Amino acid sequence: MLTDFTKVIFRRLRLIKIDRNFLVFLIFLAISINFWFMQSIKETTEVTLAYKLKVEDLPKDVVYTSNMPTEVNVTYTSKGWNAFYYKFMKNEDLELSVPFKEINQKSGKIVIDTNVLRRAVLKKRLQGMSFKSTSPSKIEVYYSNGQHKRVPIVFNGHITTTAGRYLCGTLLHPDSVDIYAPKHIYGSINSVKTENFTFNELEDTLHTRLALLVPRGAKAIPDSIDAEICVDIFTDKTLQVPIYSENVPHNKIMRTFPLKATVTFLVSSTLYDNITPNDFLLSVDYKDAKSDAKRCKLYIRQQPGNIRHLRISPESVEYVIEQISE
Repeated sequence: MLTDFTKVIFRRLRLIKIDRNFLVFLIFLAISINFWFMQSIKETTEVTLAYKLKVEDLPKDVVYTSNMPTEVNVTYTSKGWNAFYYKFMKNEDLELSVPFKEINQKSGKIVIDTNVLRRAVLKKRLQGMSFKSTSPSKIEVYYSNGQHKRVPIVFNGHITTTAGRYLCGTLLHPDSVDIYAPKHIYGSINSVKTENFTFNELEDTLHTRLALLVPRGAKAIPDSIDAEICVDIFTDKTLQVPIYSENVPHNKIMRTFPLKATVTFLVSSTLYDNITPNDFLLSVDYKDAKSDAKRCKLYIRQQPGNIRHLRISPESVEYVIEQISE
């Protein structure tokens, strides 16, 4: 009877036999791959290398106002071995340097044309590699000579709220940005809009990040802002507000009855205690007074901007005009 140890030995031997067959398969596979590789490196092929783009001697006052590519892809033709070497073994830290003086500069635009890129590539002189093309073949970038101005940001959105909730306002952080632009478009930019923003059935204050819609060729710093869409519950509030007279001659007095009017309005719960009678100005106009009229219309000359549905009671008042003796 075989011992347990002997059984283990036989099982291991069977595994070794299988592994040997697999090893033979791997050897033939390696030979095939090597044969294919030796054949392929004899053929002419294309290889594309990524170069970091650098503009030499860039003036300190030049600010790019559109995106300058950070890389340029250069395509070469070469025998397979050279292509393999540069693609997989020596493709790090490749840099393409373009002198600023060789770049065409006009109308607020930097243009790096095909010939400039080609000259920069040929300076690299990669052994056994023949230059074919670059991608992009031409680079156009807007720039500013440091000229900039501060302009306000305009919220460009549409907000709706659920029943019983109201939009209290929109806070933008920051509320203005610095704009850099070429001279031919610089003067036409007086404000910058946020991206179009739509939010329906908003129930509570929303904090979000919004990109800015900057004209082509211009650059905003920063290029996005934080927006706070303030939503709150509104409740009724009632105040007694004094009534004043306007356009009254210096030798007359216009008295109203009553002396105060009741104003009722909707205000957000957070601002409820901040609204006082001093935030309103109600008046009657002496020019409306007529000998056969007993009442004058009541005008709202001032009110807070963060209230809704303002009502006045009464809408007109009785008055008397008194002569002042001189």
